Amino acid sequence: MTARFAAGLALGASVLAAGVAALPSAGHAAPAPDSATLAAVTERDPATGLNLKYPVKAGEVVPAALGVTNLGDAPVKGLVVQIRVLDDLDLAVKHDNCWYAVDSNLESAWCEFDSELAAKQTLAIVGDVVTVKADARPDKVTSIVFHWYSKQWVDAQGGVQQFADGDAGQGTKAVRGTEAALTLAERELPLPETSRPINFAYAQLVVPTSQPTPTATPTTAPTATPTGGAEPTAVPTDTAGAPGEGGTGGDGGGLPVTGANIGVLAGVGGALLLLGGGGYLIARRRRTRFVA
Repeated sequence: MTARFAAGLALGASVLAAGVAALPSAGHAAPAPDSATLAAVTERDPATGLNLKYPVKAGEVVPAALGVTNLGDAPVKGLVVQIRVLDDLDLAVKHDNCWYAVDSNLESAWCEFDSELAAKQTLAIVGDVVTVKADARPDKVTSIVFHWYSKQWVDAQGGVQQFADGDAGQGTKAVRGTEAALTLAERELPLPETSRPINFAYAQLVVPTSQPTPTATPTTAPTATPTGGAEPTAVPTDTAGAPGEGGTGGDGGGLPVTGANIGVLAGVGGALLLLGGGGYLIARRRRTRFVA
């Protein structure tokens, strides 16, 4: 029993020693929290009291207010913001005071500013930060996450580039922008109920409704107006018959008259009757004379 007890104590001591050796040393301890008391602020919807949702179309810039308020009593000299977007939101404009990283469908930017933020003062980013992709889908346009730090704290942890590299995908590094730097300007923005250095701004994709394809509207060709105020009259055609004789009257008309004209036929018939009568009389006279 004594030997077994001693062996158990020895095993426990070795495990404890290994655990103590595995603990991080003071030089590798977690960094102390940022001493600056910062609140990330944005616009809020007065109707709901919630963070404002910005309506945007594909290809447009999201006009989100990404601001910071100093809740402390001392000024903060220099600021850093981390901005993250997903899917069809894009960090298209690359500013030279920002480092950009991509990890799958997540994009991030770490931007630093030399501006001093006085106690109780609010500053917000000036410039285009987040855009909507040209082929964006409504379910892929959601939120912008932004987190503020004091520049002093970030520099103490290795600098903004090191933080940006930590957001890059495996085997990649963050890339510094080359366009004009983002700036900060004073702006009034409401404090959230719970003030924290991280906050969200929201975007909502506006999809245009489908419009029917316009069709050409036929126009009536203008007709010549007769001069002198006279109304144009219809010109009868050769096949039109007289009313009551098969013509094309208002009741729909009948068949057209064909063959010789009736008046001409009547005249010829009358002449034949006269000639026949005259011949009859001459023949009778000749017959009478013969008898006599």
